Amino acid sequence: MVAAVLGAASGSAVAAPCLTNPTDTVGNPVFGATVQTFLNLGISTATTCIENSVWSDPANFGLGTYLKGAEGQGFGYDPTTLGLYDGSTTGVGNANARDFYWVQDTSPNANLNGIAGSAPSTGIIWDLGGQANQLAVFVFVDHGPVPGEVLENTAWLSNDPNATDAGWTQALLVHVYGGGWSPDPAIADGFVAVYQLPNAATFRYASVTWGGPGAVTRDGDNEIDAVGGLDFNGGGVTNVPEPSSLALLGVALAGLVQRRRAARSARAQHQ
Repeated sequence: MVAAVLGAASGSAVAAPCLTNPTDTVGNPVFGATVQTFLNLGISTATTCIENSVWSDPANFGLGTYLKGAEGQGFGYDPTTLGLYDGSTTGVGNANARDFYWVQDTSPNANLNGIAGSAPSTGIIWDLGGQANQLAVFVFVDHGPVPGEVLENTAWLSNDPNATDAGWTQALLVHVYGGGWSPDPAIADGFVAVYQLPNAATFRYASVTWGGPGAVTRDGDNEIDAVGGLDFNGGGVTNVPEPSSLALLGVALAGLVQRRRAARSARAQHQ
C-alpha cells in the first residue's frame, strides 16, 4: 500500500529519486534541512517521498478557487530572503495564484483530539474544480525553521464546503518537493507538500488549517499561497463538471433537440 501511495503521489510532477539517506540535504542549503530533520519531526521516508526537484504542473492541473476562511493576508516583497514580507491585508485574491501573495488561517484553537490547531470547518477553504484524491499545498515561508514553517498545516477534503468538522476527511502527507514551486533564487516558496487520502475516495473541496494532526509546527497560523487538486494517479482534476451540471446539460440538449424536431415538423406542414 505504501508503494502504491508513493507511486501515485510521484506522478503529480516530474519525479526525482526519493531521498532516504539521513544526511541528504533537502531544499536550499540555507534552510539547513536534511532527511534527518524530517525524521526527527516524525515524518517517515517509508510513507512520504522527499525529493529535491521543483514542482511541475501535471496535465490538466489548475489551482483551486478560494471560497472563505482566511483571517489574514499578506505578500512577500523579496522572495529570495526569508522574513521580507508585509502582513497587511491585500485581498482574498491572494489565495488564487502562486505569486508570493498569501492568505492565513488564525482561527481559534479547536484542540481536536487534544492536538492544537484550528478545525476544518473554520480553515481556509477552496473549490478544487473537480473530484480530488490528493491536494498540493503551495506555501509562503515567512521565517524559519524549515521544514517546520512549511509543514504547519493539516489538509482536509469534503464534498460540502459548509460541512461540520465531522464532514471533513484528513489527507496524509505523501510527497515533499524540496525545490518548492519557484526555482532558486526564490526560497520563500519553501517546499511543496502533497497530501493524499488513504484510499481512492475523492472530494471537491479542500480546507487547510493551521496545526492539527497533520502538522509538525502548531504556532497558531500558516501562510498559504495557493492549492491545487490531483486525482489518485497525480493528474489534474479541474474543469470537471459536477454531476448536477451534467444533468442540466443533458436536459438542455434534450430540449434543443425537441425544439428542432418541432420546427422541422412545422415546416413540413406548410410545404
